[in-house]
Amino acid sequence: MAATELNLPTPGDGATIVCLHCGKPQVVGRKAMSITCKHCNKSLKLEDMPFKGYEARRVIETCGIVTIEKKGNVVADRINCGGLVVRGKLKGHIHSRGPVLVGPDAEIKGDVTAPSLGVGAGAMLEGHYQIGQER
Repeated sequence: MAATELNLPTPGDGATIVCLHCGKPQVVGRKAMSITCKHCNKSLKLEDMPFKGYEARRVIETCGIVTIEKKGNVVADRINCGGLVVRGKLKGHIHSRGPVLVGPDAEIKGDVTAPSLGVGAGAMLEGHYQIGQER
């Protein structure tokens, strides 16, 4: 029997993620939903998180992409994510390890730290923005 018939992982089956807590990279299975960081032993969610309506949370943490749809309205103290797409409204302190994309009708209120930022014409941004490599 071949490895694919037994559902065994193959060498190309991994994805590299960066821990939200310690910042160290590691390889995980592509289908994994959560793991424990092997460097700092903290729990990490790997799934993408879409928000389509109103949502109030203290903390949103995932190594995946957080997406706020047009009718979405998210209020959070802190958002720590692997990437962010905003088409609706967002209020909170944002730290993204990947790009932040802001649609033309979006509103963001809060500080944003990210490696890159893409903003559509007409978006409303309020807060302090630190874009680029961390020092």
